[in-house]
Amino acid sequence: MEIAWVFYEIADLLEFKGEDFFKIRAYRRAARAIAGLEQPVTEMYASGELKKVPGLGKNITGKIGELITTGECKLHQELKEEIPPSLLELMTLPGLGPKRVRLLYERLGVSSLAELEEAARARKVRQLPGMGSKTEQEILRGIVRLKNKVNRLPLGAARELALELSAYLDQMAGVHRVTVTGELRRWSPLVGSVDLLVVAENAEEIIEAFLIHPVLGDILRREKDRVQVLSRWGVHVELIVVPEEQYWFALLWSTGSPAHYRRLQLLAWKRGWRLSRHGMLSRACGKPARVNSEHGIYGLLGLNYIVPELRENNGEVGAAAENKLPRLLELADIRGDLHVHTNWSDGTGSIEEMVRRAREKGYSYLAITDHSVSLKIARGLTVERLLQQHEEIRRLNDEMEDFHLFTGVEVDILADGRLDYPDEVLARVDVVIASVHSGFKQDRDAITRRILSAIENEHVDIIGHPTGRLLGHREPYAVDVEEIIEAAARHNKVLEINASPDRLDLDEFYVQLACESGVRLAINTDAHDPHRLDEMIYGVSVARRAWLEPRHILNALPLPELLQVLGK
Repeated sequence: MEIAWVFYEIADLLEFKGEDFFKIRAYRRAARAIAGLEQPVTEMYASGELKKVPGLGKNITGKIGELITTGECKLHQELKEEIPPSLLELMTLPGLGPKRVRLLYERLGVSSLAELEEAARARKVRQLPGMGSKTEQEILRGIVRLKNKVNRLPLGAARELALELSAYLDQMAGVHRVTVTGELRRWSPLVGSVDLLVVAENAEEIIEAFLIHPVLGDILRREKDRVQVLSRWGVHVELIVVPEEQYWFALLWSTGSPAHYRRLQLLAWKRGWRLSRHGMLSRACGKPARVNSEHGIYGLLGLNYIVPELRENNGEVGAAAENKLPRLLELADIRGDLHVHTNWSDGTGSIEEMVRRAREKGYSYLAITDHSVSLKIARGLTVERLLQQHEEIRRLNDEMEDFHLFTGVEVDILADGRLDYPDEVLARVDVVIASVHSGFKQDRDAITRRILSAIENEHVDIIGHPTGRLLGHREPYAVDVEEIIEAAARHNKVLEINASPDRLDLDEFYVQLACESGVRLAINTDAHDPHRLDEMIYGVSVARRAWLEPRHILNALPLPELLQVLGK
């Protein structure tokens, strides 16, 4: 595996230099090929069998020979001498890779974490192509997490780490299946452990190869088929390796939650079984249960299948026993996004680019909701520019038959409770989102009054990211959320589930309260570039954890019904 990592690093360094795409791809393919070899690479090189492996040409094989005979590769050494080693560290930050690090290095002279932090705090990163203010903020939060070695990661960052480790494991010879489990599979907003389950015969060999991954550090616990490691981000990583016959039982156990699993164990016991991560045995004769899915395990316990998002011991076992589980919202139910930003304010995509991505996702509609004038840091729109943008939106609507573009704005709720535009301007806007972006340190009564004032405004449709939290970075401001929910119910306003993985605001508890109060929710990405429209899945996960159905979600409505609700 060490040889594979040398080739991965060569590929990253070549990509940083801007070398030929096919050359870079050749080294990445070679790294994957080496990682997937059934026999030791040294033996295959000595026997000449290495030449027959797809993806390993004469040039690559020669470099493998260099590494085997001398322990070094000339090209690798030359690249490391040419490119500062601190740049490789930057490439491991979530959201950065060789291309972005090169851009930072060439345009801003950034070659270390300290320099990157300084550039981001000086708001220089957002000026680079394809970056923007949200990327800049994520970089700063990533650096803080790295420096503080925090023991919990926001869901988005934890998923990135899990996907990287999963891809690494999936390339190994002998690995038949890799699954992300634990809190990540349950879509918990903050993750304390990245849990991975692998199906393979030789657990010790897989664990040894896994431990050399550069993002992993100190071993905290090790067993024959299980290892727990501290990652360089501070969050724990756990790997379990099982044979195929134990997979479904290990998946159920490792997904958790512990409280949910204990309820299942109790139910199994009452039904004559002993349930563990290794299997399910008859208490009467010791005969093992045979299943080919988690559905099969739940079925043996007399339960409907319970999706991972509900496995928190909050009544889901009783509901599954009585056939009363809801038909949960799914990503496919979402018809559009009602909170996105463009390069008219602090986004990086044009209106056309945002529309194109929305249509690719199968959406029927989109609301362009750039920032209002007072948010100078986000290049908020003057009234003149807002109305000019709306003219552009109407022009685009005239060109599209199967897609509707709403005029919109994310209007700031000012410190005194006033909105950032006068009512006569807001009256001309299709979708008005009112949000707090400043004055976070005001007391509970002041912030609550600000938001209540916005709810009482007849032109406001949605309250955006109602508590202002940034997961792992900023606590919610002091706001009486229950009073906000009650006011939203009285005034027939919509509350947002902000799907940005750094926010997930409202959280699932308050989403449930809102739903119980008859308040409709909108799941919006707050996307500042086209690819962030894909973050909708995070908001859907919050709704699912809160037991929500499609009928509870504003942007799960077809366009004609949505127009009716908005009064347009």
